Amino acid sequence: MFQQLYEPHPALKGFVNNIMIHEMKFDATETAQPFSIPPLPEHCIMFYVRDRSETACIATEKKMTLPTSIVTGPNINRHIITPGRHHLFIKVGFQPGGLYRFLGIPMNELVCQDEFDGMELLGNKMREVNDQLQEAISFHKMKTIVENFLLKQLDKLKENLPIDHVLPLLIQERGLIKIDQLASQACLSTRQFERVFKQRIGMPPKHFSRLVRFSQAWILKQQQPDISWVEVALQCGYFDQMHLIRDFQEFAGVNPSHIESEFLRSQVKFFIRLFN
Repeated sequence: MFQQLYEPHPALKGFVNNIMIHEMKFDATETAQPFSIPPLPEHCIMFYVRDRSETACIATEKKMTLPTSIVTGPNINRHIITPGRHHLFIKVGFQPGGLYRFLGIPMNELVCQDEFDGMELLGNKMREVNDQLQEAISFHKMKTIVENFLLKQLDKLKENLPIDHVLPLLIQERGLIKIDQLASQACLSTRQFERVFKQRIGMPPKHFSRLVRFSQAWILKQQQPDISWVEVALQCGYFDQMHLIRDFQEFAGVNPSHIESEFLRSQVKFFIRLFN
C-alpha cells in the first residue's frame, strides 16, 4: 500500500489544502476488502485512475460503481468502499469553503447527494484530466497533471472574503470555538455569518462543528487503536462519552464499538488525514 499527502502548488494554497495519492493492489488470490469512510468536513475532488470501486451508503442503502472522477461536497453519511484490484485514487482536498469558490455552486445545493460525477459538473476539462491520468506512469506526473488542471481555474475562482480566512479555525480548534467569535472575525453579524457559512460549507456552523469533532474522534481511534473511548472523548472535547456515542450514532449509523471492531477486522489500512 502507498499513501502520501502532498502540499499543493503555492499558487493553489488559498483554496486547496492538500493533494493525496493512495494506492492498494490485490493479487488474483486475494479478495478486495471493503472499508468504511466516515462523513468528513473536507470537500474534495477524487480521481480514480485504475480499477473502479463500488460504494454503499449506510443511511440510504444506495449502491453504485464510482465514476472515474467525483466531486464530494457536504458528506453527511458513512460509506462502505469496495475497492477494485488495483485501487489508485488522487484526492484534491479543498480548504473549507474552497470547493464553493472553485465551482461557484452553493454547497447547500449539493448536500442531498454525497458525490457527483466530475464530468457532469465540470465537463470536457475533467475528461481531459481523467485521460491524462490514465496514461501517467508516475505519482509525480499524476500530481502535476492535477495541479495544472487546478492552476488553469485560478482566474475563475469566486472572490476570497474575510470569512474564507476564518473557516479553517473551526478545523484547527476541533469545532470548539464560538460561532459569534468566528462571525466577528469574519466582519459579519451572526445571522450573516450563518447564511454565508451555509452557502460555502453546505450546513449550519453548529452541525459542521459537531462533524469536525466526530471526525477527529474517528481518526484518533483509527490511528491509536489501544486508546479507550473515554480518552478519545476527552481528547476531542466531548463533555462525556455519551455525547460521543450520540455523534457516532448520527454520523456513522452505529455505536463506537462497532467501528472499533471494523478497524480490528479490516485488512485495509486506509488512514484518513483531516487537513494538514
